[in-house]
Amino acid sequence: MQPLRCSDCMAQVLVKKNSWEHTEVQWDQQARQQCHEFGSGAVKPRRPGAPLPTCPSMVATITRAAAEGLIDVVDDAPVPAPMFQ
Repeated sequence: MQPLRCSDCMAQVLVKKNSWEHTEVQWDQQARQQCHEFGSGAVKPRRPGAPLPTCPSMVATITRAAAEGLIDVVDDAPVPAPMFQ
């Protein structure tokens, strides 16, 4: 996992970019509070088992950092085309 700061709110998370399609992000309490999407009660209550919300600014920061080589992409191979029609 690599530390990365959001370019919008400067919240720092740990990121592992397994492939271009799969990313792991670990948020600590401080990062959640600092994030514009998660902090100060911004996240609405959700049903148990519902998907966790995402932060578009953090997604954009991670994508940009990976494209610029600032964070590693473990499996950089392109996804194969679908096998069905």
